[in-house]
Amino acid sequence: MKKVVFFLLIAFIAVSAYYKDKEGQADFASTSRTFTPIKLPALPKSGLNNFNTAAEAYNFQESQHERNVFHWTPGFPVYIPTFDSQNRPYLRQHERSQTTALTSGFVRYDGGGWTELSLGSDFLKDLFPKSNIEELTRANRQDLLWDPKMAVFDRDDIMYTPLRIKDGLDKSYVVAYSKDYGRSWKALNLLTETALPEWYDLERPTSVDALPGPPAFLYYQATGKAPGYERGFEYWQGTVGKLTFQMTHFEKDELVRDLPVVLSENAQPIGYRSGSGVKILRSKDKYFITWLEATLDHKMEKNERGRVTNSKPDKAGNPYSAIWIAEVDVKTRNFKKTEILKTWPLNDSHNQPAIVRSQDGTLHVIGGAHGAHFTYTRSLKPDSIDSWSPAEFVNTTDSGYSANFNIPGVQGGSQTYASLVIDSQNRLHLAYRLWAHDKSVFDFEYFGALAYQSAEPDSSEKKWKWSEPKILVYPNAQEYTHYYQVLTIDRKGSLYLEYSQMRPYAPYYFKSPSGEAINTSPMLNSALLKSEDQGKNWFLVNDKDFK
Repeated sequence: MKKVVFFLLIAFIAVSAYYKDKEGQADFASTSRTFTPIKLPALPKSGLNNFNTAAEAYNFQESQHERNVFHWTPGFPVYIPTFDSQNRPYLRQHERSQTTALTSGFVRYDGGGWTELSLGSDFLKDLFPKSNIEELTRANRQDLLWDPKMAVFDRDDIMYTPLRIKDGLDKSYVVAYSKDYGRSWKALNLLTETALPEWYDLERPTSVDALPGPPAFLYYQATGKAPGYERGFEYWQGTVGKLTFQMTHFEKDELVRDLPVVLSENAQPIGYRSGSGVKILRSKDKYFITWLEATLDHKMEKNERGRVTNSKPDKAGNPYSAIWIAEVDVKTRNFKKTEILKTWPLNDSHNQPAIVRSQDGTLHVIGGAHGAHFTYTRSLKPDSIDSWSPAEFVNTTDSGYSANFNIPGVQGGSQTYASLVIDSQNRLHLAYRLWAHDKSVFDFEYFGALAYQSAEPDSSEKKWKWSEPKILVYPNAQEYTHYYQVLTIDRKGSLYLEYSQMRPYAPYYFKSPSGEAINTSPMLNSALLKSEDQGKNWFLVNDKDFK
């Protein structure tokens, strides 16, 4: 329940920005390579909570979303794809539902069609020899939304995917792995506790290259609240906890876990769907891990109603919560860490960071925000956290509006949920939600758009300049929208952006006249965009686009 509350009870920040673009065409599927933003028809302004059953609401939603509006008929389960050395895509199996069977596995496109690759149950028998495997399977459906459940590949083409498994009172994080492209599986129990850390993340590719070895993992366990946040705030505000890092490696052909390393006792939650930015990156014998640290020494303020509230930043960006980065020695497990960026609002776990690496060893880090300015910095020494470029704002395009937590006097901002990758030309690609305003779209103060920016290095490859934002997807209603987006890149440099337009209102979330609670999963209407030209043009992916 905590995880649902964390994302669904989102405080609305009344902010806006101003961008104009052309309305999308009737057919946005892959027959067209000329970019126009996706723009779904606006939802009716009334009657959205009059559906008597979930089936009625779901049927109406589908009529208003990408599959019906743009005649898009994907022959695959829509999820973020991962690619092997042959650039074949793997997508997690599901039936447009937020959960999938523990043993369901993946589908792979082999040029002429899709091959199903079940996880099977053999690895479960090895991990839980005293358990009833049928009962274990029934009791452990896997959440595909809040947890990263994609596959990842290392340079030896070994395939990995994480799982959550409960067996009696014990709860475990498990990594399944396959050395034959998903045909057979083994598994390693990473961590077992009766009170398992609430959140995890795994090392994921951020470029055209595979992981250099088996993935490492992050775990987060909340332990309390920052001073002043004990009452009247949501889980994502002011929560403090322990951040633990764990590596894995092979011994005698078997995957084994290393001893965990505690990086912080005052970290904020590491919500994966807050942009899905990668937080773990390896280069040779070093790991670099970035996270959002809590601010513990800020005196809380009260609003005009006398309620304790978050403070808006001043021109110097104070108060703020910091992005930290650690450099871990793979051989010794020793580490050092340092603060590198400011984020806003204060103590808000939407402000998740993301890290990528240029071919010359330059580390690039984005500090996320919640309706504020993203910040950006890069390392000045290759594969080192010792020195960093001055922080920059990612979006400084004139918006005509100053968002609640934007820096006073600085244009742009209004950004939330950072998704970041880097291509083989060292070009940065960033997707996020942008609060925007355009009276020709909605005659209201603001709406949430799915936007994109890129940054290219100059001739010296010492500086990167950010482009202006480009709206990829307009919402189907004004006010609040969440896209749950995940950005990735294949072995040839094509970009993929999975997303789902969702709102915490009818027709997605409401109580029907009959009293039934309608709770729509974002997986029901998720979509997948692709760009083959470094982010200039985007289109909805059909099967043949994976060839």
